[in-house]
Amino acid sequence: MIIRCLGIASDLMLMEGVSTVEDCGDHKVIRTPSEPNFWFGNFVLFDACPDEPSAQIAAFDTAFPGAKHKLIMWDDPAMVPGAGHEVLRAKGFEIEQTDVLTLTQPLQRAPVPAGIEIRAVKTDAEWVQVIDLQTEIGIEEGHDPASHRPYVEQRFATIRGQVEAGRCAWFGAWDGDTFAGDLGIMFNDQMARYRLVETRKSHRRRGICPALLCAAYDWAIQRAPQATPIIVAMADSDAGRIYRRCGFDVHEVNVDAVLKGY
Repeated sequence: MIIRCLGIASDLMLMEGVSTVEDCGDHKVIRTPSEPNFWFGNFVLFDACPDEPSAQIAAFDTAFPGAKHKLIMWDDPAMVPGAGHEVLRAKGFEIEQTDVLTLTQPLQRAPVPAGIEIRAVKTDAEWVQVIDLQTEIGIEEGHDPASHRPYVEQRFATIRGQVEAGRCAWFGAWDGDTFAGDLGIMFNDQMARYRLVETRKSHRRRGICPALLCAAYDWAIQRAPQATPIIVAMADSDAGRIYRRCGFDVHEVNVDAVLKGY
């Protein structure tokens, strides 16, 4: 299966072993049965967005009857939002443009901040700390407290299985007993994709994120020296600026349309 967008290809890599891809001719259906509320694990993928995208919405509805969300993605790394996207916007969809960054120079090394310990997450208690922080930050970003923790717990049950299988690792940063930040990375021979990078609000702007990036990079590149490191974030955001200082730059921009449900 050929996927032109590096961001989407790395998304599918992150879902290997838990998701399926069905080729329906003019589109593909990506399903993650164990995580029906994971929007970016349950979507339809087209090559282009027509001026009248009703058939694409119908394709999603056919593939996911009763879903609480709708998500359409397009496998076009040069896509610019146009008339069809405006039609989707008028129907309540959010049109999202996501920067896909790749490492375009040697990684700019970052020291571990004083008093911070970075190590791989291993124990049950440490995984609970990961879930606690990811939930806390998701609620800060506006997710419903009642539904978000179960969603995060389900997501990390999947991720923990991938870690145990050996192609993914999760790293945490501790300030004494305080869990200050975390991220994951997964690899194959071609790609090493960072995922779910988070830093506790009280510990931001202290250099924890770059130090975590370096630890995960070292782990992945030892196992896949030719893999391209990839991270998805808006290049002009606070996080994107950190990644660019580390040596990442924009490779492509991916476009999707999401009608959110909670």
